[in-house]
Amino acid sequence: MKKVTLLLTCMVFCFVGLFAQIQEGASSMSKGTENAFSLELRSTNKKDVEKAWEKYIKKFKGKTKYDKKAEECFSDNAELENMSTNTVDVYSKVTPAGENTILTVWFDLGGAFLSSEMHGDKVNAAKNMMNEFALSVSVAQVEEELKEQQKLLKDLEKDQKGLEKDKSNLEDDIKKFEQKIAEAKEAIKQNLEAQKGKQVEIDAQKKVVQAVEDTLKKLK
Repeated sequence: MKKVTLLLTCMVFCFVGLFAQIQEGASSMSKGTENAFSLELRSTNKKDVEKAWEKYIKKFKGKTKYDKKAEECFSDNAELENMSTNTVDVYSKVTPAGENTILTVWFDLGGAFLSSEMHGDKVNAAKNMMNEFALSVSVAQVEEELKEQQKLLKDLEKDQKGLEKDKSNLEDDIKKFEQKIAEAKEAIKQNLEAQKGKQVEIDAQKKVVQAVEDTLKKLK
């Protein structure tokens, strides 16, 4: 339980830290080296983040496809109203970083890639978008953790029911054994009485035998 609490606490701190992790700088991609925004996603893997990003970016109505060779996702003509009145081409790449991944995103505004230097009033839209995605990833992580913990709880409850059933069966066995013991004790009591009666018969029969033997001796 302590481990679960620690994990959930770490995830909460991750939520708080999400909004301070976005980095900006030139980064290499399929179109060359262009200005990009990057965000580290803790305790994630490349495949899951790529899948989550492709699902997320589709809501902006761009035509999205994944370039396996470049390991890059491209969303053509995405509608990012808070960033531009025109459509925006969005490129992204997910890079492993130990137990974490780094999501790098380029926003092509048409003739220039988004940057604080040239588009200071539009940068917050990009950061908010990435923060929203990062939060959705963290929520998915907690939901997955919840499912795992619920499964563990279900297994423990199943084990508990099994133990309760075993106890009930053992109690039934005890009752049966106690009944058998009581019956055996009664049978022993009856047996002792029967032995007493039989001993009386034996003693009487011995006297009969002795009398016959005495009669035989006299005849001889």
